[in-house]
Amino acid sequence: MKYVNPVSFLETVHGGPVDTENTAALSLLRKKMLAELELSDDKQLKINQWTFDKHQLLQFFDKLTAGNELRYHAQIAADPVLLHFLETGEITGRFADSPLYNENGFLKFISPYYEPLFANAVLDSLKHQRLQNTIDLFANPLLLDGEHTTTCYGRIFRYVRVLEERLKIIIAKLRAGEVIPLRELWPFANITLVKQLNQLPYAFYEWRSDYGISLINLGLAIYRNDFTNGMAIVGLTGKLQTSEYVQEEMARWKTKMKEYWKEQEKKMSLAQRIGRWVAPIRPKWLSEQGAGSLIIGVAVALIFVINVRPMFTRPNPTLSAPVNYFITSRTKEAMKYLLFNLQTDSIYTPYRDVSKTPITGDDVYGPDFMAALQKPLFSNTTDPAVLKTVNDRLKDRKPGATISAPKSNTAHRQSLHLYNRLIVPAIAMIQTPDTFYSCYIAPADSAYVPLQLTVNQLYVYAGQLWNGSKEARAPMDDARAYRVKGFFLMPYKNSRQFLKESSLIFKLDPNYWATSDRNIPIEIGLTDSTSLYFNLLENNAAGIELEIGN
Repeated sequence: MKYVNPVSFLETVHGGPVDTENTAALSLLRKKMLAELELSDDKQLKINQWTFDKHQLLQFFDKLTAGNELRYHAQIAADPVLLHFLETGEITGRFADSPLYNENGFLKFISPYYEPLFANAVLDSLKHQRLQNTIDLFANPLLLDGEHTTTCYGRIFRYVRVLEERLKIIIAKLRAGEVIPLRELWPFANITLVKQLNQLPYAFYEWRSDYGISLINLGLAIYRNDFTNGMAIVGLTGKLQTSEYVQEEMARWKTKMKEYWKEQEKKMSLAQRIGRWVAPIRPKWLSEQGAGSLIIGVAVALIFVINVRPMFTRPNPTLSAPVNYFITSRTKEAMKYLLFNLQTDSIYTPYRDVSKTPITGDDVYGPDFMAALQKPLFSNTTDPAVLKTVNDRLKDRKPGATISAPKSNTAHRQSLHLYNRLIVPAIAMIQTPDTFYSCYIAPADSAYVPLQLTVNQLYVYAGQLWNGSKEARAPMDDARAYRVKGFFLMPYKNSRQFLKESSLIFKLDPNYWATSDRNIPIEIGLTDSTSLYFNLLENNAAGIELEIGN
């Protein structure tokens, strides 16, 4: 609700100050404005950004003279900081000191105008880390009644909880061995943010304590590789207003970290020693280990260029042509059809969505895909061995069962463990020469997707606004009439390009997997807030030949 101050409006019409307590003066001004309105061609009074017809003008004055509303507007007009905030949403300092700001009637009057502006200003100050704005906003009187206070705090709570969840995802990646630059940690752990969080009212005290624990965990996740920054991040918890328990945990872990570092200093690597030595000129986003390694790398490169490189000739590179493992497979044509539809905008029939929202583990595409292949049309498959395998499986299958995916194994052996690090759902799809199955993975969730002892190609389809009722307009062919059903109505970042260009091929060694119980952890994440990526979370390549898909 946009605020318009009637006192400012009346002063504009009058051409000078207006005594709002003088009813005779207001009545005279009302008659003057009605006369100007009657003389206008379109029977409207237009002054600056305001436009009134006769009915609106009469309502304006009736409402203005009823109750305390005129007194409230007059006080707002007398407080330039508050008036500027209500008109623009920009906080420029402290409000005037007025007992009216504590009256329930005034709070009820101003809350609908003040609440959305206040919440937006707080969120903007936190997002852009404008400390003075946060201080001014919470130092001023909270001009909200109970209902609007609840609404406002709810919006702020949602923002800070998302902030904490993003920090927890980073901590999990660090614990899994991923290297994350310090510049990506800074938005979650810096003194400006800590001072801003301290400005939040008592209702956020418990959440602040939870965030303090997350800061400790972040420091613990990096201090073995970067003691200085790890110690500094844990130390931020001491400046955050939290419970005594959190402060005791902070002190306990700082002591343990110092004891660990004293032991490690005796066996510190050359790179770390160099990184510490250049600390005064080292960028804050670069760790000690990284700075030292960079200096050593540059030195080695210079030595190579000067002394070693002339001893060698440049070898001719050899490129191996990519192999298409599915050129004669029975899943080839259906897979091409499926991928084409998922990568193309506005090709589906616009049915109203009556489907249930999938949950993690649901096979959204596999049953229809495999049902189409069971129909007697194998125009693209001439390999007798493949056809025999298909027919044998169809004979052995029980009525009502599906062959879209291999049987599950409680130990999740011989599977991909896919972690969806995105804020949107992702659908993993596995194509083999003979079968196809998919797996829906909710945001920030994970799922096990089994692999077969053959060639397995992994695709990932991600997006927003899932609609399980929408179908492709055209079927795959007349004989099987297979139509893709279920689409994301909006892409997410470069998800369509990722589906088209980023697939992984896994070839499994039967001898190895006959005895191994492990699975292969892979995360689906977002880099630089623009591009999706695959990341293998372990370096164990035993029993696997991994290739990039065509």
